[in-house]
Amino acid sequence: MSLPALDRMFITSVWLQCIIYGVNCVLFGVCMYAIFIRNKRAHWIVPLSCIFHFSIATAHLIVSFLYALQGLTDPAVISVPNGSTLYFASVTAFWSTLTILYLFNVLVLHFLLIWRFYLVWNRNLILAIILLILEVGHISTALAAWSIVTRSRVTFASAAWALATALFILNLVLTICLTSGIAYRLWRAGADTFGLTGHNAYKPAIYTIIQCGAIYTSSIVVICVLRLSGKPAGLVAPYVGIQFATLTPLLLIVSLNFGVRHNET
Repeated sequence: MSLPALDRMFITSVWLQCIIYGVNCVLFGVCMYAIFIRNKRAHWIVPLSCIFHFSIATAHLIVSFLYALQGLTDPAVISVPNGSTLYFASVTAFWSTLTILYLFNVLVLHFLLIWRFYLVWNRNLILAIILLILEVGHISTALAAWSIVTRSRVTFASAAWALATALFILNLVLTICLTSGIAYRLWRAGADTFGLTGHNAYKPAIYTIIQCGAIYTSSIVVICVLRLSGKPAGLVAPYVGIQFATLTPLLLIVSLNFGVRHNET
């Protein structure tokens, strides 16, 4: 049985990361301008989250380059038949670092969305607790998959593959619930004030949240489809997904600071 060309897949994922990271660089610069120069009343969580997500995306791309350099040029790796493919399929320090960065980035993104959900739903503690419980299940699944992979030292272990697939499905469900919940609440608030204003004042914000959420959701859907179909590309797809997880909050802040303001004037 021929081995999947993980070396080529990984290089492709690095190229895609570079493209999306270039977009993130522009968005990050615009975010810093919008937060610190154009709008100085932003909550402290907003600039902190921007800096965090961009830093994680930067670190992930740097580690990806080092990972590729090790797997494609190290004589100890390439001297073995299919050495690069075997290297990218095994558990290494680089693999562990990339996985931790991805999980940490998604975890913070979810907490940020839960915080926003909590605020727009008039600080409804019950709903926030339910979402936090779902997030705990998401984290627990990630830890279980991590434990199995680190013990087996093979990323294609069947149990770990199944748990990781469940992890991405939970990620998808949580993201859809959070973005749709925030958008619905804003729509209800706009509908309640429609009689006074003659229009839905939150419509631009609703469209922005739905569009930004759809970008990240689409990336998760691609990962889920690849993993559910058993494609080996599902192993490297999350490396690109982390850039989308960074792009989403940056694009949301830029759109809300410029798009909404433009529509209001």
